[in-house]
Amino acid sequence: MYSCSAIAVFGTMNILGARVLVETNNNEVRERIAQVMAIVVKEMTSCQGDVEVTYSCGEKTTIYKVMLPQEFRGKLIGAQGKNISSLRNILGAMAGNHGFRAIIELVV
Repeated sequence: MYSCSAIAVFGTMNILGARVLVETNNNEVRERIAQVMAIVVKEMTSCQGDVEVTYSCGEKTTIYKVMLPQEFRGKLIGAQGKNISSLRNILGAMAGNHGFRAIIELVV
């Protein structure tokens, strides 16, 4: 369910201080973030088998959909939502570093 095809251009500095343009394919970035999310969710919930993270892209926002068994959702959400809130903050930081917004959706 990958529907993005945009390419972002980011500026970086080389050793001499000259500005160099680096192209990063946003699909690759989104895929890496989805893989990181899957690993983190597996470690947080101790659910090793049935965790799946997919994403869909809008114009400015990417929605990461987390699917895991019902009995592990409580561990992911945490007391008063602290775990999922922290995970959303980390996701937002990773996505913001690459120039797009991202949100997490728990699929029931």
